[in-house]
Amino acid sequence: MANIDFSKVYSYSKLEKFKKCPLDYYFYYLDPEWKGFQKPKDYKTKGSAVHNAITLFYHLKPEERNLSNLRECLYQAWFSEVDPAKEPPLGEIGGFNNIFHERKTYWEALRMLKNFFNLEDTNPQLFYLPTKDIKHSFGDYQDSIQPLTDGVFISGKFDRIDKLENNTLRIVDFKTGKNSQDRSQLDFYAVLAELNFDLEVSMASFYYLNEGKIIDFRITDSEKKKAKKQILERIEIIESTKKFIPNPSRLCSHCDFKPICPVFKKN
Repeated sequence: MANIDFSKVYSYSKLEKFKKCPLDYYFYYLDPEWKGFQKPKDYKTKGSAVHNAITLFYHLKPEERNLSNLRECLYQAWFSEVDPAKEPPLGEIGGFNNIFHERKTYWEALRMLKNFFNLEDTNPQLFYLPTKDIKHSFGDYQDSIQPLTDGVFISGKFDRIDKLENNTLRIVDFKTGKNSQDRSQLDFYAVLAELNFDLEVSMASFYYLNEGKIIDFRITDSEKKKAKKQILERIEIIESTKKFIPNPSRLCSHCDFKPICPVFKKN
């Protein structure tokens, strides 16, 4: 898709950022002057590494998908978006205070991957995987851009899609955080997958890697229709917003833009 205006492309995370705090959305997406405030985070480095390690693991031949090679995949995936060429240890560019902090986080990532390895057969009926070029994966997002209606586009990065025996699709999303069971993300990806692949999505699953637990959801036509309506409503609200008001919450402690947020401005 040539000449993409990415300001008109909405992902699930983009919609959620506005929902959580419109001012954070403004700083992140609409005002590039504040990009320098963004700092590496240890949990982001860990989450990306776990996701990328799983991607590399599935790109191996089925007979090579063992725990030893999964550990090697994690090492290959242990990098920071700030400087993908830097070899571990990453230190500050990975969001780590010191080598002990990084080692602890690495072992947490390895524990989640062991949980993943024990969850199911290592040879599922794969239909779609992200690129194995994990340091240059923006193309996955770009290739998934689809019009939801005239002038409204959505996209995202699928973790994995399976093809079921009845010729329908199953969305799989790997979670490295807490178990929320909010299925709205899966509904969003079901809509996006059907636009991209012209096949029905009938199932979706969260893999909670901290707990080693899978939660499955049936995806019905009515739920996809409802999700599409909600997506369009949320985009309409964003595009009609003139003043981006901060929404203070517990999430503020992790916000890169706290130093310039009026809520925390010192008198």
